[in-house]
Amino acid sequence: MLKNMKNLYKIITLFAIIFIAGIFVTVMTVNSSLNKVEKPSKTVEIQKDTLHLLKAEKKTV
Repeated sequence: MLKNMKNLYKIITLFAIIFIAGIFVTVMTVNSSLNKVEKPSKTVEIQKDTLHLLKAEKKTV
């Protein structure tokens, strides 16, 4: 009976260590994703096609 209890304690200890390690890894992952510095997005200027405008001016003249 005593040997079975020792094995039970070993199994419970193993699951507790795995559980605590999983929580630790999850906390570290979430914490690192929250601490990322967002890079400023580049602004892109939209320019109209000048050839299209030149052709439109030639047609109206």
